Amino acid sequence: MKKLFLVLSSFFFMTFYFGQTEKKVLIIGIDGVRSDAFIQAQTPNIDALIENGIYSPNALNDDITISGPGWSAILCGVWSAKHLVTGNDFSINDYESFPSLFRHAEENDPSINTLSICHWDPINDYIVQNYVDFKLNVSTDAEVSSQATSYISSNDPDLIFLHFDDVDHAGHSSGFNPDVPEYMNAIETTDDLISPIINAIEQRPNYANEDWLILISTDHGGVGYSHGGTSMEEREVPFIVSGNNIPTQVILKDSTLVSNTAFNCLGGTPELIFDGINDYMEVPANPIFDFGDNQDFTVECRIRTTSSGDVSIVGNKDWGSGVNPGFIFSFKYPSGPEWKVNIGDGSSREDIESGGLIADNEWHTLSVSFDRDGMMKMYEDGQFLSETDISGIGNINTGQGLFAGTDITSSYDFQGSIAELRVWNTIIDPNTIAEWHCNTIENTHPNSANLIGYWKMNEGTGNQVIDASGNGNNGNITDAQWNDSDSSYVYNYDETPKITDVAVTALTHLCVNITPQIEFDGVSWVDPCSTNTLNEFDNGQINIHPNPTNDLLKFTLLEKNSIYSIYSSNGKLMCTGETDGTVDVTDLKCGVYFIEIDGYLPKSIKFSKL
Repeated sequence: MKKLFLVLSSFFFMTFYFGQTEKKVLIIGIDGVRSDAFIQAQTPNIDALIENGIYSPNALNDDITISGPGWSAILCGVWSAKHLVTGNDFSINDYESFPSLFRHAEENDPSINTLSICHWDPINDYIVQNYVDFKLNVSTDAEVSSQATSYISSNDPDLIFLHFDDVDHAGHSSGFNPDVPEYMNAIETTDDLISPIINAIEQRPNYANEDWLILISTDHGGVGYSHGGTSMEEREVPFIVSGNNIPTQVILKDSTLVSNTAFNCLGGTPELIFDGINDYMEVPANPIFDFGDNQDFTVECRIRTTSSGDVSIVGNKDWGSGVNPGFIFSFKYPSGPEWKVNIGDGSSREDIESGGLIADNEWHTLSVSFDRDGMMKMYEDGQFLSETDISGIGNINTGQGLFAGTDITSSYDFQGSIAELRVWNTIIDPNTIAEWHCNTIENTHPNSANLIGYWKMNEGTGNQVIDASGNGNNGNITDAQWNDSDSSYVYNYDETPKITDVAVTALTHLCVNITPQIEFDGVSWVDPCSTNTLNEFDNGQINIHPNPTNDLLKFTLLEKNSIYSIYSSNGKLMCTGETDGTVDVTDLKCGVYFIEIDGYLPKSIKFSKL
C-alpha cells in the first residue's frame, strides 16, 4: 500500500536522525517497590534518570498485585485476562497468543541481541522462555548488576531486561512501608547496584551513536508484610522512561474534591474510613453471634470503596480458606470486580460471586440472608441478585466476634468506608430489605425484635462504636480513622502510565511494527520511529478537515482501508483501527493529537480536538 506523508523539514530531520543511531533498550525491574517509599528513598542514580525523561509516581498495576501476573503484564504488555497468569505457579498461561516483548523483537529482527538476567527464576523460565540470545538466572541482586555490567561492556546488546528482587524480600521479612529501615535500605542498595550498569552503557565505545532508552518500574507495591490485594499501596508503582531524546515530564494522578453525602442516603458524615493497613472494627465474641448449624440469620452493611480484591469487608471467619467456619463478605477472587458472600463449616463451603461492581466510590447496601436449611440470598441496594443452597453447610461457629475491615486473623484488610452494620437472628424478607436498605433501623421495623447487633458507625470520634440494638455489644476500633468533613478527594489515574506500557514503549523505541492484531493493553510513551528513506513516501499532502474538530476527523487518502493510529502530544497511543478516510474522535479529550497512517508518524500531521 502506498504510504501517505506530509514531508516537512521536521520529517527530514527525523529520518536522518533515526538512520544514524542504533536503538537500544534497558528495562530495569525492581520487585515490590511501593511508590511512596520510592519517593522518600535516597536514590541518586535513579534520580539522574528521572531528570532525563518521563517520570510518574502514580503508575498502576491495574490488575493482580502478585509477581507472576505482574511481570507477565510488564513483559507481555497485556493484563491477566489475556496472558491468563493469576499466581506464581504459571500452571495456566497463554504466552503463545500473548508472548513477551523478546519474541516480538526477535521475530521482527532476528539479528537483534537480547539479554535477560533475573534474580527470580520463573520470569526467565516461564515468561521469557527461549526467545532471547542470552538468559541467566542468578541468586543475588549483586550478581544481576555484575553480570549485566560485564555483558554490556563486552558485547553489543540491543534489548536488556534485569530483575532485582531484594526489595520484595525486605518487604516480606520486615514490612512494605517507608517507615521500615530495612525496606528503605533495600531500595537504596538497588540504586547503588544500578550505577555500574549505567556507567557501562555510557562508557561503550559507540555510545555517541547509540540511542538508549532506559525503563524502570515494578510489578507491585505492598502493605504490611504482603501484597496481592487492591489497595493503592499495592497497586501504585513508579514508572520511568529515560533517554537523551525523551522530553522531561512528570505525570501525576488527577484529584477531585467530591461531596461525601452525594451518594449516601444516610448522610456522608461522620464516616469511619479503613485504609487497608492493619485497621478494623471488632465486636468481641459473644454466644449471641454463634449461629451453629441451624440458626437462620441476616447480615447487612453499607460500604463505599474504590478498591476490590481478596479482602474481608465484614465477617467472622479466617479468610485464608473459604472452607473455614464462618461467613464473610468479600470480592470475587482475585480482584473482583464483583462482590461476593461465602459461608463454610470447616469441610464444605458455598459462595455467591455474582454481586455488582460496587468499587465506584458510591455508597451501597449489601444484604445477605442465610436460611440454614434452604437458600443463601444476596441483595444489593435492596434488590435481589442471586441465591444458592446452603442446606449442606454444618456448624459455622468460630468462637470469635464480628469483624469489619479485616478477618479474624487481622488479614485480608479492606480499604474504604463501612457503616450501618446490622445482624439479625432471622431471615429478613425481600420486601423489607428493599424498604429499609437506605434507612436507619427504628422500632417500626417489622423485625426489630430480631436485631441482635446494630452498629451505625457514625460516632465521629473515639475508638468505639455503639451497639444500637440495645444488647451492649459495642465494637472497638483499631487504627481506622473518622472523617467528619463534608467532602474528600477522589483520585483519577486514567492518564497515568500502567505497567503494561513497559513492553509497548520498549518495542516502539526499537522500531518494531506494532499492529492492532497484537492486542496490546499497554501504550507507548515514546514517539514511533521510521528507518525508511524518503523515496518510499508520497511527496503529497494529507488534507485534514475539519481542524479543529469535535466529532469526526476526515482526511484524503489515495488508497482506501488504511490503518490509522492517533497519539497524544506526549506520544501515548490513544486509538487505532482501519479507516477509509473518516475517524470518529468523539471520545478523545480536548487537546492536540498526531495521526499516523500505515505505520508512519510525521509530527506535522496534527489536529486539535475541541
